[in-house]
Amino acid sequence: MADDILSLGDLRDAIRQVLRGHAGPLDAIPEETGAPFDHALWATMAELGWLGLGIDEAQGGLGLSIAHLAVLFEELGGVLGAVPAIETLIAANAIAAHGAETARAQLLPAIVAGETVATIALPAAAIPDIANGAVTGTIEHVAFAGDAGLFLLPVRNGAETVLALIASDAPGVSAEARPVSDLTRALGWVRLRDVAVRERDLLRPGAEGWDAIADQLAIAIACDAIGGAAEILARTVDYLGIRVQFGRPIGSFQALKHRAASWKVLLEAASALVRHAAVALAAGEEGAAALVSSAKFYACDVYAAICEDAVQLHGGIGFTWEHPCHLFLKRAKLDQLLYGSATTHKERVARLAFAAIAAEAEGGIPPFPEPMQG
Repeated sequence: MADDILSLGDLRDAIRQVLRGHAGPLDAIPEETGAPFDHALWATMAELGWLGLGIDEAQGGLGLSIAHLAVLFEELGGVLGAVPAIETLIAANAIAAHGAETARAQLLPAIVAGETVATIALPAAAIPDIANGAVTGTIEHVAFAGDAGLFLLPVRNGAETVLALIASDAPGVSAEARPVSDLTRALGWVRLRDVAVRERDLLRPGAEGWDAIADQLAIAIACDAIGGAAEILARTVDYLGIRVQFGRPIGSFQALKHRAASWKVLLEAASALVRHAAVALAAGEEGAAALVSSAKFYACDVYAAICEDAVQLHGGIGFTWEHPCHLFLKRAKLDQLLYGSATTHKERVARLAFAAIAAEAEGGIPPFPEPMQG
């Protein structure tokens, strides 16, 4: 375990050093249309091997775990990275786990090299059906839909929900960006009109596979949240130390000290939960799913709350377009909704907890400790 912790720490330091030297949305506030896909950062990530962290060595990657990817997602969250790292790398994991050998051999090396940008969507209430080998319909809320060259889209194949590998330039495919409050990321619609889907282009995750994909996306967003929360809190504390009022830095006022300290405590709790959940997920530990859902809703709610107070603590400047407070706040609000809201994940934790209690009861194990005998 010590070696694992050290390797994660070394990876974090290396990624942070590069990202802090890269100009991004924090250096130039985007226009209302949002920051464009940061191709320069994407090329750097490919060159340094970050896009291959979770991909097997046989396809040119490093063969590391979701715990290592979590470090990358957290650090990108701290700089509000305008790149589809989460979607591309989780899509790569899905291809590696459920794709045909030809799909793995063709697509994964291209992702490692930064040549293929992928995005993935989870099943929604209404998804299109495959009929006569073709799909017609619309998938909404697809992250970086306008930038991706490869879509992994949920479709219904008879009674089974599968993922279809669809190239963005395939006949009948169109992607349309939609307005979104977060200026550092993009969402959009993918419209399919009689798009041919071959059998070899279908991924069949099954129930457990879908849960694994959802867990990976959820922990990735939770990592983005704690990375962003740590950065905006640090910036706020710095501001409290330089803003002078009544002849003193406002950070010396007890009420503001207590507010900043309270946010630090909540952030440390969220960070510990998220990082533990990532390691548990990587190790396949029992109960990892509940940890992931807990981490997702808690970290995202803490992120949003810290951002809201950061705007207040920055005073008048915190409300201006020229200050990055609103970039963090808008990203935090989108994090709360992406890949499952707080309500969705709280309900999932409750279901998993009651299922565990029921399983223990059926096995003859008391669901709660017996009272101590006097």
